[in-house]
Amino acid sequence: MSDLPRTNYDFKPNRAGGVVPMVIKRLFKSPKNLDFETASWEMFNLVFKPRTAFKSFYYKRQTTESWARDDPSFFILQIGLLTLSSMVWSIVYGHSFTQFIKMMTNMIIIDFFAFGAFMATFFWIILNRSFFKFRSASSASVEWAYCFDVHCNAFLIIWCLLYFLQFLLLPIIKLHAWISLFVGNILYCTALGYYFILTFYGYSQLPFLKNINFILLPSLLMALLFLLSLFGINLADKFSFYNEA
Repeated sequence: MSDLPRTNYDFKPNRAGGVVPMVIKRLFKSPKNLDFETASWEMFNLVFKPRTAFKSFYYKRQTTESWARDDPSFFILQIGLLTLSSMVWSIVYGHSFTQFIKMMTNMIIIDFFAFGAFMATFFWIILNRSFFKFRSASSASVEWAYCFDVHCNAFLIIWCLLYFLQFLLLPIIKLHAWISLFVGNILYCTALGYYFILTFYGYSQLPFLKNINFILLPSLLMALLFLLSLFGINLADKFSFYNEA
């Protein structure tokens, strides 16, 4: 096996060498530096071929000094999808401009950024403990920017199921109370459960991490929550965006 490529664990925090990740700095550069075509293919593979997507991420980042993205195209597309979602939900369900702003704020600032910052910080703190690293890679560290990248990748399934598919299924969901209960709950529990599966895939790409199967535990809890919710807890009715005031 001597001919196999060696993995360099000593990645720098970011290629710019500063505190601000490269992906943030490139937001303010010329649009010609952005690669929306690749970002679009990444989104497609994350939804339909997640293993293929993460393998592609792994091989691509073997040639860089950082595991985190340095191209904000994926990030920009997500913000665009969230903005479009809030507009469509507001138009179809007759929300006022104030309600539209509130919905967009909830989708982008609360659901995406605040939740993402919390998850990224949580895993950044936890996974940088020695218990989760191989002894030979004790000096390696998980970048916060990569943790947020993992959130961005995993959040895509939440957008697909809760912001897009739920919108398409609402006319059916509202036909009958039991249908609403079953379909709505399965959408929410699947979205959150799959979020943590994709999160696990993301961190499993880091060759210096071990003992990370605990990331899958919330997925099991979501399966249990789904069964319990069928006894009368309608998650879609409580959290759906058409109820925004």
